Amino acid sequence: MPREIDFEPIIKRAFASFYGPEEYKQLLTENFYPVGWSRDGKFAYMVEPPDEECGCYFAEIHIVDLRTDQSLWEYKNDPEKRVAKDGSYLPDDLKRFWKRNQTLFSKKLIAYKIEQSPKFALLLNRFASGGRRYALDLDVRKAPNDSMGIDAVNAATLVLSSPGLGKKTVYSPADKDFREYPPLDMAVVGAFRSPFEDRVAIVLVNVYRGWEGPPHITESKIVGADLKSGFTK
Repeated sequence: MPREIDFEPIIKRAFASFYGPEEYKQLLTENFYPVGWSRDGKFAYMVEPPDEECGCYFAEIHIVDLRTDQSLWEYKNDPEKRVAKDGSYLPDDLKRFWKRNQTLFSKKLIAYKIEQSPKFALLLNRFASGGRRYALDLDVRKAPNDSMGIDAVNAATLVLSSPGLGKKTVYSPADKDFREYPPLDMAVVGAFRSPFEDRVAIVLVNVYRGWEGPPHITESKIVGADLKSGFTK
């Protein structure tokens, strides 16, 4: 089974305005588990989305192409399929989820040539790799959202820069991506470096409105970046 990387301290600093003494202001955070890498730019990870008083267990495993940021495969746990005769949800957790789907997961990891890794080091927004220094800078713009009655993100640009190489935009969603279900805020948690390539999987965390308002929830997004090419001075 994969091991969780604790983002909580970083999330609390990045989204301090969403926390407070009142219980309703606390964020419900998603748990993140990196799984492994391929030698051709693919990354596998697992998340446990927060339970908004459902009383059930949510889990997802994803494989993404870090060269295109496209999702290649995903599998989501369906709590509705694990219900007792009295209608209550059966006990579930990471161990049970992984064990009953281990054959499927193994087949998919092999198919995409993913090699599981026992260790992952989280690189922060300012990091060094291969003798170079890098910086991740996210510019987030917000505007009043009529449907929610509060400010929400309507534009975002993530830039990766390095002295000597220059800089490049690695993430800049189109306007339409923020129209239907825009996040309330966004932040960069950090990045994981591939053991096979000069490439990183950047972890963005979005804050989305809770089902009935606060507490709100977080959701992770992966953005890939080559550490050598594509920069402009």
